[in-house]
Amino acid sequence: MEYKMEQSILCSSEVICDSNQERSVDVSVNLPDYCPDVHKILKCQLYPSILNKGITGNRLDIDGSYTIRIFYLDRDGKSIHCCEHAENFSTSVSLKKEADLNCMWVYCQVEYINCRAANSRKIDVHGAFSIHSKVICQNPYEVTGNILEEDAQQLLSPVDFTKLAAFETRPFTIEEILELSESKPEPDSVLYAKAFIRSTEYKIIPGKVMLKGDMTIKILYTPGPEEDIPECMEYDIPFTQVLDCPGITEDCQCDLRLQSSSCDVQIRNEYTDDKIYFQVQIRFNASVFVYLPEHVEIVSDAYSRKYAEAVEKVQVETEQLENILQETLLEKVNFPLAANVSKIIDVWNEMCGVETEINGKNIRFIGKYNVCVLMLTEDGEINYMERVADFLYESSVETDSPIRLDPECCISDMSYRLSSGEIEIKTEIQLTSSVFICNSVCAVKKMTADENDLLPEDPAAICIYYAQKGETLWEIAKQYRSSLREICQENNLSETSLEEPGMILIPVHAE
Repeated sequence: MEYKMEQSILCSSEVICDSNQERSVDVSVNLPDYCPDVHKILKCQLYPSILNKGITGNRLDIDGSYTIRIFYLDRDGKSIHCCEHAENFSTSVSLKKEADLNCMWVYCQVEYINCRAANSRKIDVHGAFSIHSKVICQNPYEVTGNILEEDAQQLLSPVDFTKLAAFETRPFTIEEILELSESKPEPDSVLYAKAFIRSTEYKIIPGKVMLKGDMTIKILYTPGPEEDIPECMEYDIPFTQVLDCPGITEDCQCDLRLQSSSCDVQIRNEYTDDKIYFQVQIRFNASVFVYLPEHVEIVSDAYSRKYAEAVEKVQVETEQLENILQETLLEKVNFPLAANVSKIIDVWNEMCGVETEINGKNIRFIGKYNVCVLMLTEDGEINYMERVADFLYESSVETDSPIRLDPECCISDMSYRLSSGEIEIKTEIQLTSSVFICNSVCAVKKMTADENDLLPEDPAAICIYYAQKGETLWEIAKQYRSSLREICQENNLSETSLEEPGMILIPVHAE
């Protein structure tokens, strides 16, 4: 016969996609007619970004774009210019299977970028970037929560795990009109613009997540023909966005990730007040991972007091959310400068990445970021310098179980100070990662017995057993086909394991 059972649900995470696609970039950038000839290339940079992502069936669809930005000097060596080339891309990644609920991480990383001036009006660019995709689905497992037959003895074990309640991702756009400061010269062209998320908080409304934060917009521009040195403007912009998130409740925990995809700036001077404005359009991708703590009791072992039984067990890998790590790291590095540097025009960042090392309970987040420096020499020439810096953050988890992490980092601020032939760079890095403790749970899946195969009945009512330290009452009860509850009552015990060796009485007849 097959025993009647009540079911409990455990959730297990499974990686159904872990992909790394490389895309080559081979283009020739022709200068627009309004740009002067190229005399010296200062910097060529590739900016790939994800615009949209979504899962259809067993396929992950990704839409993105990349921008090539080239800083160069004209013949006099004192005026900096910028030309850009942008293209869209689309790709798909196959998943191992379809799933009702998935969470995903998709980001781009520049592999390399090289360029050379083919002539004074054309620049050949060769490079590559990779698209990293990871998709995790959640598999529900039905296991036994209670065996209903009277002859069955069962060991109930509590299990705490974390359920992925929802995952939502979508792009959003912020548009602003920003006034140029009266103390700044009028802009002629924008060299680059970048948006930094400075702080973000969220509030859960039933079925929705409200995002609230602040961002900094940094704009580097070239003034009119009478001014050669680029100027920089910064603006702080608050924002509020709402993400629809069916199923979310106030009991949930959220891991919120924001990725900047683009920042477009246009110069506007056609307004009636004769002032100069920047028209800014910022695009972000917002992803929210919604987790819900769950507690269930499962049958981890069972036997019959009457019949020879067969017990089918299953091993389920569960995860428990230990922490959502959100740290602001303040890093400081010094780089030497040439003796003839008279002024720093601007410093900025283009790359930031992090990897992890786990050694027992200790976690190391090891990252790199670059520092770009645009500077002016004493004779009025513009030079460019780029360096890579390292950062390290260490944490720990009080567990001996395996750990799973999903770290991301981004730069939220960068400033500088000149001193004694060096430039001191202060960088603010936002580090985020969910920390999961991975557990392996043994659960009874099915139990059957042969009603024609009765166990022999012991003539004694009670057996005497000399237990050793560390033995469990469950294993003793199973060995004698007794009842754990009856053994505890007979010996006035409440613990499931024995702290000291000794004699215990074992009832061997079923009630």
